[in-house]
Amino acid sequence: TPLYSSAASDVYKRQCKYSVINGSHTVMGEILGKYAKPIIGIPIYDEHTNQIKWAQEKKLGIMAKNRKQTINAIQNIKENYSEFEESTKEFSKNFDGYGAENTTNIISEILEGKN
Repeated sequence: TPLYSSAASDVYKRQCKYSVINGSHTVMGEILGKYAKPIIGIPIYDEHTNQIKWAQEKKLGIMAKNRKQTINAIQNIKENYSEFEESTKEFSKNFDGYGAENTTNIISEILEGKN
C-alpha cells in the first residue's frame, strides 16, 4: 500500500482549511474549484504570479513570496476564514472539472465542420 495515495490526497484536501501551492493553473483549479478551499500561492513562474493575483482579487487566496508573508497569509486566512470560504464556495459552484475535455470536444466539432 502506498504511503501517499490519490485517495489519501483527496482526504487531506477535503479536510484542510487552505492549501499552500505554487500557483499552477491546474492545481489552483483543483483546490479552488473541486475542494472550495482558499490558497496561499507562492509563485514559481511568471504566470503563477498573475494567477495568484487574480485569486487574491477574488478573495480566493493570498500571495506570499517568503516565509514571513506565508505566516501572515495563514493568519489572515484564519482570521477571515468565513470571507474566503464564501468566495471559494461561490467560485466552486461555477467550476467545471472537465474543462479540457469539453474544450477538446468543441474544437473537434469545429474542425469537423459540425459547429
